[in-house]
Amino acid sequence: MPEHPSQDPAPVDNGEVIRPRRGRISWTWLFPILAAAAAAWLFYSQWEEKGSKIYIQFDEAPGLQAGKTVLVYRGVNAGKVTDVKLDESLAKVVVTVQLEKFAESLARKGSDFWVNQPVISLGQTTGLESIITGNSIQARIGFGSPTTHFVGLEKPPLTPLEAPALVLQLRADDIPFLARGAPVVHRGVTVGTVEDKTLDVHGMPVLRVIVDKEFKKTVRTNSRFWQVPASSLQLGPGGIRLEIDGVKALLQGAIAFDSFGTPGETVEAGAEFILSPNEYIARANSEPIHVHFDDGRGILPKQTPVCYLGQPIGIVERAKPDPVSQSVVAVLRLQPGYEMLTRPGTAFTLVRFDVSLNGIVGTETLLTGAYIACAEAPPGTPASPAPPGMTFIGTTLGSNEWNHANKDNQDLRIRLEANNMPNFGPKTPILLRGIRIGSVETQSFESKDRPVLNVLIHREFAASVRKNSRFWQLPATSIKAGQGGMQLSVLGLDAILHGAIAMDVLETPGPAAQDGESFRLFPNEQTARANSEPISIVFQNGQGLFEGQTQLRYLGIPVGLVESVRPKNGQVEVTARLEPGYDNLRTKGTTYTVVRPKISIDGVSGLETITGGVYIDCVPGSKGPLARNFVGRTPIESGENAQVRSLEIVLSSKSTKIGLDAPVYYRGLQVGRVQKKGLSGEGGDVRLIVAIHEPYSRLVRENSKFWDVSGVRVSVGFLSLKVQTGTVDSLVRGGIEFSTPGPAEMGSSVKTGHVFPLHAEPQKEWLKWTSDIPLER
Repeated sequence: MPEHPSQDPAPVDNGEVIRPRRGRISWTWLFPILAAAAAAWLFYSQWEEKGSKIYIQFDEAPGLQAGKTVLVYRGVNAGKVTDVKLDESLAKVVVTVQLEKFAESLARKGSDFWVNQPVISLGQTTGLESIITGNSIQARIGFGSPTTHFVGLEKPPLTPLEAPALVLQLRADDIPFLARGAPVVHRGVTVGTVEDKTLDVHGMPVLRVIVDKEFKKTVRTNSRFWQVPASSLQLGPGGIRLEIDGVKALLQGAIAFDSFGTPGETVEAGAEFILSPNEYIARANSEPIHVHFDDGRGILPKQTPVCYLGQPIGIVERAKPDPVSQSVVAVLRLQPGYEMLTRPGTAFTLVRFDVSLNGIVGTETLLTGAYIACAEAPPGTPASPAPPGMTFIGTTLGSNEWNHANKDNQDLRIRLEANNMPNFGPKTPILLRGIRIGSVETQSFESKDRPVLNVLIHREFAASVRKNSRFWQLPATSIKAGQGGMQLSVLGLDAILHGAIAMDVLETPGPAAQDGESFRLFPNEQTARANSEPISIVFQNGQGLFEGQTQLRYLGIPVGLVESVRPKNGQVEVTARLEPGYDNLRTKGTTYTVVRPKISIDGVSGLETITGGVYIDCVPGSKGPLARNFVGRTPIESGENAQVRSLEIVLSSKSTKIGLDAPVYYRGLQVGRVQKKGLSGEGGDVRLIVAIHEPYSRLVRENSKFWDVSGVRVSVGFLSLKVQTGTVDSLVRGGIEFSTPGPAEMGSSVKTGHVFPLHAEPQKEWLKWTSDIPLER
């Protein structure tokens, strides 16, 4: 204790002075620093992913918005629009696009950019997705040097994903009906499209055509292009023919091309070709042939055909008067393969309508227009073509030169005979493959009152008539209907007025015909072609078979014709003739089946005969000797007797719902049908007359059992339910099945008329019977 408690002791300072450390940063700055670093890294990453900016100039920019509209390449967002503004003249729109880094390659010359918006036209339908997502800018990459300024396309290209595989230029004097997007066709396959149609510096139309990459090799240096008409109507000896290539071609037109002759070399992009108005002109690529005519009436450049044996094989390219020779020079071009018509001595005849004191000629040209007919040079002339620049002197049908030539005695006169002669009068034309080679002079009768036509064949065509030539009547008009549609044929005004007769050699040409030679006049071409030895076919009935009309067909192709149909011994005998080359249908074992329309529960068949008529289907037999007499077949139909040998038995039942034509089965295989149904003589039971077809009739024995398999049978067992049904046919008509016991119990064979009871259902042991009975004797 202190001595002086009233005095406080002095205070003691126990504090410790801590000096702050210099140069140390507080940890509170760590988070701002990390945030700044992350922002810098994000900015750097975005900067790294961005490519350069490009500037695209458009006439207008519908629906493009800065910060929203994207640039799309191959379906991937390759950039974004950052600015949309007008240029200084306010005439164009400049769109700034920030590219992504991976799309940097789009910033080079040759790249195309266009506004993707809904476009619905005949050529294409594009941009429909922009209805939902909004308009965008689409791109197609180029392959030039880097650049940042572009002029956008006004229209979307037809090949947006990559540069066109092969671009061609087609030139013509006139291209009236070909729109953008029109198809380019090679042998029926669409291989490209028309990209654009424009005018060159001379004001001539030019088509820019794109051929798809995979079809690039189809275009050769000697390819010929032509316009395909949307529709065409042809009037001529072949009839009236209306063709429509398709809805797209009808609305836009189309272009076709092909290489005629030996294919040339492949072509590179930018190659130019001539676009021909039609296929005839395109195919006619021979050296020009100059033919002088007295006048050019009826000659139309690029329309008048050059014909050989009635078929067009060339075209008149141009025609112009020649003041020096006082004639019209027609320049002809022929298709490949007809070089023999360029040899010296070839005759060129202008066929046109003409009326004179000598008669009326060329009436068929009133519908078809004039044409130039060619005839080969006579034997003995040089085989080589005429030298370049050589001209030919043509004649005109109806001119003085022609008439004078017809006055000599070198014309061929023949006779045509027939049992019944149509009303053919003088001037009835004789046609060889569509070209007129002569006409009927008079009609008379032989001593046996058989009509005869006296025919004159012009001298230049006399060598075409052979001893084995065949003549047939041509109807002035005809209608053919079938699965392919309906065709109306009109031969022409001359045939309508006088009728017409056709002639041709249908096999190896024989010796030349002589004056006074007689030929048979057939009623139609089918009868004329069927010139083999006749065959006889016996059918159970001849329903639908007509003389001179019913065809014999092999694999669906007409190969013969029915010549006569007549009843014989309760059946129908058909006499038919086959065309040459079908001797395999005359071998023993060949089957001939009448095909008629049939609609039943089994199915539908023979519907083509509704329009084309009943026909006889031929199936050749095995190789063997030729036969002349055959037994035909007819499919078994309701109410029709079986056309094959069969065993007729009788099934007796107190009552049954089985109807006519109900099937009869053996182990699930149909072997017969119910032919008749009626009451017994006393009316006590129902009798079914059943036909078991050969060779299955041997399965029926004295102890065979027959039962009803009609309808649906339901059996209920312990924890089971069993439902049995027959075929659809047996559900509708009812059905019968039978079984035969083994050899020890089957009994002997039965004859027609044997009566069996018809059971309502089978016994179990019947279903277990197995009888090995050979079907072949």
